Amino acid sequence: MESLLKRSFDVLFALTLLSLVMSWLVPVLWILNLFVGGGPLFFSHQREGKDRKLFWCYKFRTFPKNAVHPKPGDSMTTPIPWLGTLLRNSGIDELPQVLNILKGEMSVVGPRPHLPEYNAYYQSVVGQEEMDKRHNARPGLTGLAQIRGYRGDTPNSASIHNRINSDIEYINKQTFLLDLEIITISLWMLIRAAVRRIFN
Repeated sequence: MESLLKRSFDVLFALTLLSLVMSWLVPVLWILNLFVGGGPLFFSHQREGKDRKLFWCYKFRTFPKNAVHPKPGDSMTTPIPWLGTLLRNSGIDELPQVLNILKGEMSVVGPRPHLPEYNAYYQSVVGQEEMDKRHNARPGLTGLAQIRGYRGDTPNSASIHNRINSDIEYINKQTFLLDLEIITISLWMLIRAAVRRIFN
């Protein structure tokens, strides 16, 4: 029953984001992108999902159009220099993953999907058994690890352990109320990061 509720909420949440946010955000970013010579608005790369199955994960492009993959400090080449950094730091660049949610490859809340090479490195730190545990659920747009500050690059083994342990903790505890709590905190963090970036 809980899994049916979670999937129903995932679809409803994704459709709401598509209609209320993506419907105007995509045209705005597309127009800005035209001013600097175009290039793809989106990009995708393979990440590991539930049971370690590979899928194409979608994002807004926040790096120069000739680059293959974003690097630290890169920003979307638009008339607003800080736009790419804003999208990435706030997590807005992840919004196209609502399509992954609708396809059933992701959930709104769950462990973040990693690149295969990142998973291989994390596994060398925490072990295969722990990594297998975190792949017992669909990956999420946000998660318990993210609201605890373990998002993006993990600089040391302690951060990696904390990130993986948070993912496993979520999988063991997951309830609809916990999902709502994580979503609420994630939205607050997104808004706060966007405001700070705009006014700093």
